[in-house]
Amino acid sequence: MAKVTRPKIVDTRPSELVDWARDGRIRLPSFQRSYQWESSDVRRLFDSLLRGYPIGNLLVWERPASAEDVTIGHLTVTAADTHSAYWVVDGQQRITSLVGALTATGDTVDPRFRVYYDLDSGDFATLPRRRKPSPDWFPVPLTLDTARANAWIRERPHLTGEQIAQADELIAAVRDYRIPMYIVSGDDERALREIFDRMNTYGKALKSADVFRALHASSDAREPGDLTSLSAEVEAHGFGRFTDQLLMQSILAIRGPVLDRDFRKEFADAEDLKHALSSTRDALGHVVDFLRDEAGIPHIKLLPYALFVPVLARFVAAFGPPRGRSERLLRRWIWRGSVLGVAPQGNTVGLRKNAQAVRDDPTASAERLIGLLPAGAAATWVPDLSHTRINSALGKVNILGLLSRAPRPLPSAGTLMRTEAEERPIDISAVLELDAPPPLLAPVFDLAWPEGENIANRLVAPGAKAAQVHAALLDGEVDDRFLTGQCLDAACLKFLRSGDSHGFLAHRGELARSVIAAHVQEYALFGFRDGPTLSTMFEDTPLPVDSDRGDRA
Repeated sequence: MAKVTRPKIVDTRPSELVDWARDGRIRLPSFQRSYQWESSDVRRLFDSLLRGYPIGNLLVWERPASAEDVTIGHLTVTAADTHSAYWVVDGQQRITSLVGALTATGDTVDPRFRVYYDLDSGDFATLPRRRKPSPDWFPVPLTLDTARANAWIRERPHLTGEQIAQADELIAAVRDYRIPMYIVSGDDERALREIFDRMNTYGKALKSADVFRALHASSDAREPGDLTSLSAEVEAHGFGRFTDQLLMQSILAIRGPVLDRDFRKEFADAEDLKHALSSTRDALGHVVDFLRDEAGIPHIKLLPYALFVPVLARFVAAFGPPRGRSERLLRRWIWRGSVLGVAPQGNTVGLRKNAQAVRDDPTASAERLIGLLPAGAAATWVPDLSHTRINSALGKVNILGLLSRAPRPLPSAGTLMRTEAEERPIDISAVLELDAPPPLLAPVFDLAWPEGENIANRLVAPGAKAAQVHAALLDGEVDDRFLTGQCLDAACLKFLRSGDSHGFLAHRGELARSVIAAHVQEYALFGFRDGPTLSTMFEDTPLPVDSDRGDRA
C-alpha cells in the first residue's frame, strides 16, 4: 500500500530559496512555466516581508529529478540529477517572485523582478531595465549581500540617518523573514491532494486538479513547447499578448528573411522546433524591452504596426539587443514608419523587404530599414487629428502623443481635493490588460462626425462619457498638473464654461497637435542625417530644417 510520511514543516528564509534555486534543487512542473504575477503583486509581496505580514505557506513534494536546465523567473541554472528535489505544488508565484527579485542583475529584462525600495517614501517600485532608478532607491537584491549594500550606502553620503535606518530595516526584514514550508515525501497522491486542498493559499491560487495532472508531466519547465506556451512566456513581460500569427512571423524571421514559408514544414524535428521557440522567446524579450523603454510604446495594442516585431526579433537574434547608433536609428525607423507607413506595398511585401534588410551589420541594417520608408513624405507630415481609435496606426500615434504628457485621471466632480489615485498618472498598460478594455479616449462634447470624431474632442479618460468629462472639468479640482497632462490650459476651461464648443475644439486642437508633433519628432528625428557620415560617427548632426531637437542618449 502506498504511503506518505507526515509532512515535515520547516521555516525557510528567502535566502534559502535563492540558494536552492541556484543549486537546482527547486523544480517547477511543466504547467508552472507561466508566471502570472504582475509588478504590483511583487511589490506587495516585499511590502509584506518588510512589515512582517504572513504571505502563506509553501507546499513542495520531495522526490527525484533528472539533470536539466531549470528556469525560475529570469534565473536559469544547469541542475544536476538529484534524489531530493523540491517540486513546487503550491507557492510557485511567490517563490518565482522572491528568487527573481533577489537575484536580479543589471541585465534582467523582466521589470517585475527589478524591485527597488524608495528610501524617501517607504514604498517599493519596479522599473524597466533601461530606466534609471532614483539615487535613493535601494536595490532589493542587495538585501542578501552585506558588502554591496554597505558600498551602496557609502557611495551616497547625502543619505540621512533615517534613510540608512530604513535600508537596514529592509535588509533585516528580508534576511530574517520565515516562510512555513510543508515538505511531503512518498507516493500517495491522494494524501498529497488532501494536504493541498486543506492548505490556505496566498494570492492567485492554483487548482488542485491542474497540480496533480501536471506532476506527472515532464519537468522540462524552461523551454516553450508550442505557440501557446511561447505566447504565455512573452506575455509575462507585461507588454500584452502576441497573436499566433505574430509569433510565427517572428520565428520565421529569425530563421530566414523569407517569411511566407510554410510553417508546418519549417522544422526538421522536435529538437529543431524547441530550439526555435526558445530563441524566439529570448529575442522577443529584448524586443519588448526596446519597444517599451527606448521607443516609448507601453503595450502591444499601441504598437502602430505589428511588422516591427518580427523584424526587430530578426535583428536581435542576429546582432543582440540594439545598442549605440543602431539603437537610435531603429527608434527613428519605428516612429517614422508609424506616421509615414512602414509597408506601403502591403504587409506581405513590406515584411519580406524589411526582413531582408537585416543582415551583415547592425548599423547598416538599421540604415537600410530607414531607406525603405516612403521618401519625401517627411517634409510635409503633420498630425492627423481625425484618427482617435486604437484600431489604426495614426490613431495609436495620436494616443501615444497624448500619453507622453502622463495624463492623470479625471477629478471627482464636486470635491475639493483629489484622491491619491487621481494624483497618479493613468496606467494605460493596466487598462489594456483588462479582459474587455474600455475606449482609452473620452469625448468632451457629444458631437456628430466629423467635428466630434477628433483628437481635439478627446481626453485620456478610459471608459468615461462626455457628461462625466464635463462635470469633472467644471466641478472637479482641476490644477495645472492635470491640465498640462491632458493637453488643456486655462483658455480651454474658459471656452468650456462659456459653452463655446467651437472655440474649445479649435484651441485644444492646436495644443494637441503641437504635443503630438513634438512627441513624434523626439523619436523620429525627421531631418537628421541617418547615413554613415564622418560627423555621425561621433554625434548626430541635424540638417538645416525646422527640427532643433537633439537625439536621446
